Amino acid sequence: MQSEDLHQIRDRVRAAWTSRRVCGLFGIAATLRIERLIALDAHGHIERCDAVRQALEAEAVAYCFPRLRWP
Repeated sequence: MQSEDLHQIRDRVRAAWTSRRVCGLFGIAATLRIERLIALDAHGHIERCDAVRQALEAEAVAYCFPRLRWP
C-alpha cells in the first residue's frame, strides 16, 4: 500500500468541500476528524497506519454525500 500523508488527505477533503464536490456538512466533519487524527498521531496516541486508515475512511464517507442543490 502506498504511504499516505495525513495532511494530504485532509487537504483533499477540504478541497472537495470548498469546491462543493461533497456536502459541506460531511466535508467539514471529515476534515475535523482528520485533524483530530493528525493531533493524536503527533502525540503518539495512535499508530500511524491506524490514523491513515481512519483518515481514508473519513475521506471516503465524505465522497458518499454530494452537495445538496439549493433551489
